[in-house]
Amino acid sequence: MRSTFTVVTPAADPSLLTIEQLRAAAGLVAGDASRDAELTELGARVSADIATACQIRGDGVHVPTLRSEEVREVFRQRGCDDVLFLARRFISDLTLVEEAGTALIADDTDLDAEAGLLQRISGTRTLTWLRGDAVVEYTAGFETVPPDLVGAAMDLARLRLSEGATDPLEKGRQVEIPDVETVRIDRWVGAIPGSSSGPVPDHITAKLGRFMNVAIA
Repeated sequence: MRSTFTVVTPAADPSLLTIEQLRAAAGLVAGDASRDAELTELGARVSADIATACQIRGDGVHVPTLRSEEVREVFRQRGCDDVLFLARRFISDLTLVEEAGTALIADDTDLDAEAGLLQRISGTRTLTWLRGDAVVEYTAGFETVPPDLVGAAMDLARLRLSEGATDPLEKGRQVEIPDVETVRIDRWVGAIPGSSSGPVPDHITAKLGRFMNVAIA
């Protein structure tokens, strides 16, 4: 079930990589700030591409991110659902849960924080959410980016940097020296072999499985 989704407090920095990590991806020595502006922009693009690949939901105002944010969701209940599929996962704090205008306490709900699944319970029984609005306010995402996510972001940053130095559409190059130099370049038409159509190549996408959301109609 789709919800009305709002970012209440956006991440101070939505980037998955620190400037030190971006410098390392670029092969710079520690403390070399000569390319910081370029690398900061690259970090923002890499993080946005990964958020897209992981289907991180945004509110149309703030950049979707896997970093920690305070969010609010409103589900219009029909009185037949027993699980709320929250838009964000890796939940660190469940601030408020309201059911049809009534605030619930912690013992009224059961949360799978990593999966982002919220159930209405009574003791050991699972209940159906009452008809009306179910309001959930929570904090989700990472304050400290986990190593496997950093690794995937570093791989993508290195790839983007290498693409800046070479033409990824170049299939082959032939140079003739005699009289005047002649250069013939063959380019790929359509998808590049071994690449994906999305913003993140398949071999990096495979490392993001733990962080990917499943679209819920």
